[in-house]
Amino acid sequence: MTKHQQILTFIEDLAIGSKVSVRFIAKALDVSEGTAYRAIKEAEAKGLVRSIPKVGTIRIEGVKERQIEDLTLREVSQIAEGVVICGFEHLDRSPHKFVIASMELDAMGRYLEENALCIMGNRHDAQILALEHNASLLITGGLEPDEDVVALARQRELVIIQSPYDTFAVTSMINRALYDRLIQKELILVEDIMVKDVKYLNVDATVEDWRNLSQSTDHSRFPVVDNDMNLVGIVTAVDVAGEDLKAPIKDVMNGNPFMVGRDDPVTHISRIMVWEGWEIAVVADQGKLIGIVSLQDVIEAYQQVQKQPQFGETVDNLVLSGFRFVDDSEHLSIEGEITNAMVDDYGSASCGVIVTVMNMAGYIGLRKKYKLNAITENFTLYQLQPIPVGTEITVTAKLLLVAKKHCNIEVEVKVGLKMK
Repeated sequence: MTKHQQILTFIEDLAIGSKVSVRFIAKALDVSEGTAYRAIKEAEAKGLVRSIPKVGTIRIEGVKERQIEDLTLREVSQIAEGVVICGFEHLDRSPHKFVIASMELDAMGRYLEENALCIMGNRHDAQILALEHNASLLITGGLEPDEDVVALARQRELVIIQSPYDTFAVTSMINRALYDRLIQKELILVEDIMVKDVKYLNVDATVEDWRNLSQSTDHSRFPVVDNDMNLVGIVTAVDVAGEDLKAPIKDVMNGNPFMVGRDDPVTHISRIMVWEGWEIAVVADQGKLIGIVSLQDVIEAYQQVQKQPQFGETVDNLVLSGFRFVDDSEHLSIEGEITNAMVDDYGSASCGVIVTVMNMAGYIGLRKKYKLNAITENFTLYQLQPIPVGTEITVTAKLLLVAKKHCNIEVEVKVGLKMK
């Protein structure tokens, strides 16, 4: 590991809130101040540290390490338009839970825990109780905390935020911010599902090193990196099969792995992995290894997304809600009415609606007969004619060809006896 990487690892292992300085790093790791300075700047770019005026550089919880629904205390103060009274250096913490102090102290104590954020008005006894449980405070109504409350918060290194709004307004604002984040997170990115603790092999390793790592981890695919963590290849059990134990990894590895970025959409990489047969995607940032994603990770991510409460009615769901299955033993057929919500400016079924219904009929037909998922690669319309609002249509999907990686489906739309 290079000195630069050693410094980044050292900083990452520091406790949240620890102060980081060039002199401290240089002395602790016996490196030059120039090397320490460059590593600290990269740590800041990665979100590991933050420079705070009049405080210095502080180890913070990295933005990439948080879940999308997590809010930092800094973000909470901005949402509530609050004033930070104390604890500036701890604003990058994310509360584990929110507690509204609307109950008696005995009952309130059951809900308080360390690293919670307690929302309340000018209840002095409740404020003290929350701080004693190591919970930060969000005081509503623009009310000032007493001096002993501020002193206790500073002693326990906790945050106090003062908001001009009442408790109901503040909680509504926070709830809305969380909901908006979940809605925006419909697009899953690689960084959301990648494995960060990656087991890898150095480019100077041998087949024997691969075998030892495989036995200790029960995995068979490993990225290969150079001394600066730059990705140079990937090695699998197929690559090393029959090779001498002393053979260099660089001679047997695949030098062109499937490499993706942390901000790539999972929908995009999943399609490539399925169509090109990749079981593993290596995640790199400026060529350096930062994670790994398997096809199984992608599948599990989609299964989890379908369970999320923020996913409500989609356009597809609304269009297809009025359609029903037709009893057809030979092909998959659905029928329904063209409603007012499906028409264009001329009162006819919009082209987008017709494509949606036809596409879904083909997809359902494939799922129903072969238990397969598919992504539409190409869609061609023939003899499309206007379909007036209020018309009953029947959509039939005929599976012409179903192969391992692609299929052809013919879809007919009929209005009565006349095909459209």
